[in-house]
Amino acid sequence: MNKLFQNNSLIIIRVSVFFTIFLLFISCNKDNTIGPHKCYLHLSHTRTNSNFYTNPEVENIDFNRFDMLWLGGDLALSTSSNNITMDRVNRIYNIQDRNTLWSLGNHDYYDIKRIENYTKRPSFYTTFQNGITFIVLDTQDSLSNIVNIQKDFLLEVLDTIQESNHLIILHHKLIWMYDNDLLESQIPDVSNTVLGNCFYCLNPNNFYSEIYPKLVEVINKGIEVFCIGGDIGTNSNKFEHLTDEGIYFLASGLNSKFDDNKAILFYHDLLNNNLTWSFEFLTDL
Repeated sequence: MNKLFQNNSLIIIRVSVFFTIFLLFISCNKDNTIGPHKCYLHLSHTRTNSNFYTNPEVENIDFNRFDMLWLGGDLALSTSSNNITMDRVNRIYNIQDRNTLWSLGNHDYYDIKRIENYTKRPSFYTTFQNGITFIVLDTQDSLSNIVNIQKDFLLEVLDTIQESNHLIILHHKLIWMYDNDLLESQIPDVSNTVLGNCFYCLNPNNFYSEIYPKLVEVINKGIEVFCIGGDIGTNSNKFEHLTDEGIYFLASGLNSKFDDNKAILFYHDLLNNNLTWSFEFLTDL
């Protein structure tokens, strides 16, 4: 009797998981009537080893299906080095659109003024949509550290956030892996780069000493917190970790040499203020 009950329970769980994934996919088709909901896509490290090209799989995605596009950086080999590459990136991702959020990576970081001329936004900023506060950080500005004007900006937003149901911080470097007893040893297997002191490295930083305590305060206000990185793809195409305090660390990135690339697909149930996600193959988007 107990074995039969366990088998039936397992079947129910599997059916529930399948239905949830199925609902996520069909709900991200803007032609359907399921709602109210929003769908968001996070992807990064779309560069190849030849400027100005991006991963061919990306150009087959219909980004119009998604209400927002979150880019984790390294879009091209040297994204902002010339207008030809920037024009191509803009055609693919529509970086001028307010619903396209772009956290800059080291391969983007050639001419910040050129990027700002296209996006009409600075390299770090905040925006509010659908009950979500978004903060886009520039982790290249001070070698993985959030300091000076950017730190003042970030702490002010974190201190004053009130009405949001969710806080999403978009960034390139996986700054939360350094100085973490569980995560730092995983850097070689997860991050695109090593722990070090170079421009492209994952550098020692002040995330846990000055930023993380403020994120815990936000959690204590009843606001769900996500930190989503983009410097991933070379060694691994996805990462997720939930801290003891309830903060989510997520990352997704591509590798132009692989055929199993993944992005993060988010489903936002506006009626219940619920945000769920799954790592999906690009070929399934």
